[in-house]
Amino acid sequence: MNINTHYLHWGPYVATSKLSDHIIKRLHEDGKQELESYHKNLAGHVKRQVKYNDETTNWFYQEISKFIDVYRQGHLEYHGLVKEEVHVSYDDLWVNFMQPGDFNPMHTHGGDYSFVLFIDIPEQLSEEMEKFEGTGAVPGSLTFEYGTPSRPRWATTGHMIIPKAGNIYMFPSLLQHWVVPYKSDCTRVSVSGNLTIMNRDKLHPNYF
Repeated sequence: MNINTHYLHWGPYVATSKLSDHIIKRLHEDGKQELESYHKNLAGHVKRQVKYNDETTNWFYQEISKFIDVYRQGHLEYHGLVKEEVHVSYDDLWVNFMQPGDFNPMHTHGGDYSFVLFIDIPEQLSEEMEKFEGTGAVPGSLTFEYGTPSRPRWATTGHMIIPKAGNIYMFPSLLQHWVVPYKSDCTRVSVSGNLTIMNRDKLHPNYF
């Protein structure tokens, strides 16, 4: 007997990939040279949050254009949406240099799509993560939240990410997320940015 089975895709669509080393290296080097503070635009309690210049920003979004296209296609398939012509533009690009005790409270982003890219996760921090024995999110981790946490496991609506250098996560900008502080004497470096659908007025009101 043939059984035709369909599944409900529940919750936000988050995609991840690993970017090339040359991208990570340039973002790290360029970030160290930046001087324009981006604190007033961000929620983080982070000592150094700076915006990239236009040259680095334009270069980076060209480098990840294929990943953005793959995310768009996956989002359509995940939510069963009909493909329509969507014009996406980038809003900004910034780098966070987290120090011991720094943290990001629960927050959302502007735009329609956002991402987090891990640039440098020092060995000291990785060791602190591995040694953590509590029941909550581990030090220095990123957690996505889209509802009230619950048990059993299948009903849990949060997802903790252990950062690894080179890994990028793209998600809807309104997906709540936060970063746990840590104690290790090191700098955790991550890059984020937002993208906006420019022709939303020509799309269905609920189309994403």
